Amino acid sequence: MPFLEIKDLTTHFHTRNGVVRAVDGVSFFLRRGETLGIVGESGSGKSVTCYSMLGLIPTPPGKIVAGSALLDGTTDLLRASRKELRKIRGKRIAMIFQDPMTSLNPYLRVSTQLIEPLQIHEGCSKKEALKRAVSALEEVGITEAARRIHAYPHEFSGGMRQRVMIAMALITAPELLIADEPTTALDVTVQAQILDLIRERQAARNSALILVTHDLGVVAGMCDRIAVMYAGKIVETGTAEDVFESPLHPYTVALQRSIPSLGIKGKPLYTIPGVPPDLSRPIPGDAFALRKGLRNGGKWLHTPPPLRQVSETHWVRECDVELPALEEVKDV
Repeated sequence: MPFLEIKDLTTHFHTRNGVVRAVDGVSFFLRRGETLGIVGESGSGKSVTCYSMLGLIPTPPGKIVAGSALLDGTTDLLRASRKELRKIRGKRIAMIFQDPMTSLNPYLRVSTQLIEPLQIHEGCSKKEALKRAVSALEEVGITEAARRIHAYPHEFSGGMRQRVMIAMALITAPELLIADEPTTALDVTVQAQILDLIRERQAARNSALILVTHDLGVVAGMCDRIAVMYAGKIVETGTAEDVFESPLHPYTVALQRSIPSLGIKGKPLYTIPGVPPDLSRPIPGDAFALRKGLRNGGKWLHTPPPLRQVSETHWVRECDVELPALEEVKDV
């Protein structure tokens, strides 16, 4: 039985410009000890999917329209009460948020924010919780942690705040860690250290990990399975080997072509033509086929393309879009 099973998750935002269909029928599962990577362009619905599971969507304007999110086969996170969610969030499921400056409370010292989950979920004394919090900061590479833990968030650099967020998420040894761009503000060397730390913690506790990122290199090195999202839907999912070695959806292929290291020396980097669609407008068919600069056969313009199973582990959404070749990218 999967530790987490998401079925047909649908989240809408009601705005002045119309109903934004941010997440539209997303389904996936996750086993204990497994890492799932969710990739896609900004606005594809990656973060909103994770926020929806934890009941963190602001209501209004957001609303979870349909779906279920079964945790350990018993608790439906989408229908759990606030009291139930408070017991789960920060203990069984923890999240590393993308922007630490807006996620950390600017009015509270870092020590107060780090010890809070230990006091609430584990009943630790303030002294014991503070000791563990200092240890957690040291593990994520913050020097002089015993002194700096009493500082306010604005006294840390962006990278240091990100480390505080990571320490806060790991401190209660969650069964599921959701990492939303966990290394965005960190330099390459520190990124590797933090990812190694997350991997070590995951292996030691056999916990599950959802990694939301734009960095396909990180996904290739860390994830067991990958879900590629576009315009609120999963367009391809499978093992890392399936998706990287045998990509079938044109959008997955385009993302891989956009990796800078694959560019031709002296030529402009490959970019996906056009921009993602406006999700406040109904899309009757394939959203990727509507992208300007792409050729399509017209088969799925007015009919929702189905998700087809290719193998035991590999699924892809039907699409008849033809990508421009690398050599068709015009010189700057």
